[in-house]
Amino acid sequence: MNSNKFPISLYLERISLGKMPPPDVEGLKQIHAAQVFSIPFENLDIHLGRTISLQPEHLVSKLLNRSRGGYCFELNAMLRMALDAAGFAVRPLLARVLYNLSEPTTFTHEVLIVTLSGQDWLADAGFGMPGLRLPLPMIPDRVYEQYGDYYRLKGDPVLGWVLQRRSKEVFRDLYAFRDQWIQDADIEMANHFTATWPGSFFRTHKLCMLPKPWGRITLFDMELTIHRRGQSTHKILSPGPAYMEALIENFGITLDSDYTNFVL
Repeated sequence: MNSNKFPISLYLERISLGKMPPPDVEGLKQIHAAQVFSIPFENLDIHLGRTISLQPEHLVSKLLNRSRGGYCFELNAMLRMALDAAGFAVRPLLARVLYNLSEPTTFTHEVLIVTLSGQDWLADAGFGMPGLRLPLPMIPDRVYEQYGDYYRLKGDPVLGWVLQRRSKEVFRDLYAFRDQWIQDADIEMANHFTATWPGSFFRTHKLCMLPKPWGRITLFDMELTIHRRGQSTHKILSPGPAYMEALIENFGITLDSDYTNFVL
């Protein structure tokens, strides 16, 4: 989508920002955090048997007009369009997921690199529960705090950059990426594989996640968990109306479908 055609006012309303900030470090942080806290990570369309389209007009319709969320390819495509419209120098990369895995995945995650005054920043609004809330300067081995979570980037001779998050005093790998040129067709292929391969994590589990300044809300299949300032509450939802009501109450998601239409 041409930056001149991007619906800036609609985007700002969706992420609760009064105006588009300037293309500097503080502006990048404002946009990144506002989108992360406003547009949920979710993969429900996959379970409704729908195609995940990355066409700009489809993303605007789904994420902005219909107040839905999306997974990494959708969320970071939206963030990329917004940053481009705001005047940032931004480019996409593909990453291999490492989180809770014995070996890396193929390229099933998208991240963004934003360059400001010669410094690259990692931006990622689409990794779900353990993901970033703010952009991260690409400086190796330096620890950064974000709303009570701690992250760092490490260099790896095989994987390139590795993003890690501290958990119980141990830094654990989230994903890895190399700063190499890709084209939109590469992203389309990764999106198609992730959304349609029968063994994909996103086809075997229904997910909704929404970070908050005070914690995170997650819905993993039928278990709703609210992490608030170090404390967690858990609730198993019943199929049907209770599940659909939880989507509205916790994530602002109103599906144009009945619960019985989940097909996977």
